[in-house]
This record gives sequence, structure tokens and C-alpha cells, in this order.
Amino acid sequence: MTRWQNGSATWANQYSDVLSGTIGPKETKVLVIDKRDTTQTGLDTPVVAELRNKGDLFLSPVYEVSYSMYFNGDDAMSLDRYYADFTTWVPVDIMGKIGERPPFGGWSDSFPYNNGLGKWYTANHTLVRKREVLTGIDTIAPIRRGVATTAPQAANPQYFNPSKEWILYPINFFDSLGSHDCGCLTLNTKELENAVSVYPNPVNDMLMVTAHSKIAQVSVMDLKGMRVSLPVAMGVSGENVKISTESLNSGIWILQIQLENGVTLTRKIQK
Repeated sequence: MTRWQNGSATWANQYSDVLSGTIGPKETKVLVIDKRDTTQTGLDTPVVAELRNKGDLFLSPVYEVSYSMYFNGDDAMSLDRYYADFTTWVPVDIMGKIGERPPFGGWSDSFPYNNGLGKWYTANHTLVRKREVLTGIDTIAPIRRGVATTAPQAANPQYFNPSKEWILYPINFFDSLGSHDCGCLTLNTKELENAVSVYPNPVNDMLMVTAHSKIAQVSVMDLKGMRVSLPVAMGVSGENVKISTESLNSGIWILQIQLENGVTLTRKIQK
């Protein structure tokens, strides 16, 4: 979980908290900064009771430890997946625009959404994700931790309009916190196994992918999560895909299939 402070767009200047664990389908985890001491004041004023009571995980209140928790509305936030080498970080969702700091304190619903006009969303309000939002952003290039490279454009919106994906509520509105009304499709284990077919596996020069619903995107990654660019031919119906694997080196690869209904599946393939 990363806070891109004051319009930063390089990982050399990012602020991240490393989380671990698994969240099941339609489950939620409530993260709260650990300011529960009711005797404190000023910057250490305790978190309001309604929020404290719903917290699943309390993160250190020390600024240098929990960088990402000190968000005041004008910093982009990203949820990132990291890999075993602790150098490859892939954003899976973003709120805000990396590399942009709204001069008036937060993003709004008035184009270009960063000029202080319209309704402010990201400062002094509560935001709830709309149920029709089924996936996060998509990125085509991982980011190397500690390397001052510009954030990949594919993972970043040209304009961040918060009203497109978020419902605006007053500050300290916690009624729905700890649950999420989502239109996501949840499949059981057997349905997941049968939702997509990948063949032949092991593969030589051409891989076929077929699904019971339309395929939105197919990606091939190595075991560190680095995506490779391969020729992909989508069938007319959108339910079958041909991937040329001729240029792949021998070994194990990860195939990620994203369906239009919001389901994302992974399969191991061998070249």
C-alpha cells in the first residue's frame, strides 16, 4: 500500500506499508492508524470510536513506519502486489493520479478534477467504491522498488475523476465500513477450474485459451511477475484466444486471464 507524496511519480520517493495475508472473495479488511490513546491531543488525537471499533488491523502511528496512513487528500494512493525478491512491485489499483498533486487539497468532480472546482471528494469526506466497479487498474510494466523511474502510464489515468468510481459521503461516515456491496461474480472451486481451458500444455509455438464467457485480456508473465509481450489473436466471439509462444524461452510461465464479468484466473503453462 503506497502513498505518492505531494505529486511524486518515482519509487525513490514513495511511501509504502507492506501488508501480508489473504482476503477471500467479497471479504474486507479495515486498516486503521493506531491512535487509540484517548488522552492524546493535537496530531495524536485518537481515532474516533466508530472507526476504532471496526478496525481489523492497527498500523503504527509513527510517521516513519506507517508512511501510507498519513493521507490528507492530495496524494495518490496505490495498492500494490510485491514479489519474493522485494524489488518488483506491480500496482493493482490506484486512487488519484500518480505524479499529480491537486493545488487546492483534493480531487473533485469538475474537469480537469484538480482545480478545486465542483465537489471535493478526496479531502474531508468518506468514499465508498461503487458496486459496478469490478476490477482495479491494469498495468503492463512492473516497477522496481528504489529505482527513480517514472510510474508506467498504463497504470495511471490521464485524468482522475473520483465520481466515476466512488460514492461521496460526509466525513466520518462508517455505516458500510467492513463490508462491500459488489457486483463481482464469485465462483466455487469447481467452476473456477472449468471456466477456462488452456491447451496444449506443455506448449510449443501456439497456445489456445477458451472460456465460458468473453475474455477481456490475456497476459503472460514470468515467475517474478514480469509481463512479456506476445502476439495475441482474439476470436470473433471473444471467448477464445490464440497466443503465439514461439518466442518464449523454455520453462514455466504464468498465464493471467481476465474475463469481462470481472473474474481473473491464472494458469501455469510450460514451454
